[in-house]
Amino acid sequence: MPDNTSNPTQPDGQPHVPTLADKQIDLSPFDLMDLDADEIRSLPKPKAEFPAAARQVVSLYPDFTEQLRLTEEEFDPDKVTEQLELADQLLPYAEWLERRAEQVRETRMVHIAEAYRAVLRVYHRAEAAAAFDPQVGYAFAFLSDYFGAGKKKSKKE
Repeated sequence: MPDNTSNPTQPDGQPHVPTLADKQIDLSPFDLMDLDADEIRSLPKPKAEFPAAARQVVSLYPDFTEQLRLTEEEFDPDKVTEQLELADQLLPYAEWLERRAEQVRETRMVHIAEAYRAVLRVYHRAEAAAAFDPQVGYAFAFLSDYFGAGKKKSKKE
């Protein structure tokens, strides 16, 4: 994905650092699909080397159309070539978007973890303070349900 270079510097004279908004992603040539799990499972699962093998078939096919006797509906070399080209064109988008999605997930995990650590500190401090001020214990009692050790299992269970 090329970065948007229409704004190479910021008003303060610093170089422009590309952001997600700067990415030029035009998926309009593609009929994007949203499949459910069953539809995905029903699709064939070709090996990674399949596109090269398919291109070889497309190049050999004209020499053997008489022997193979497939209708254009069964095998259309132009359509296969088009599908392979579309798949190739989508690959950089898919890789770039997958990486951004991974970064978003990981960034979210870090923010949640940092908030968790901070709230856990409050919980520990509230536990200690509750011994001297029951109001603190009452106010933060709900945290025991979340951070507390929970119900211990008896040996009989």
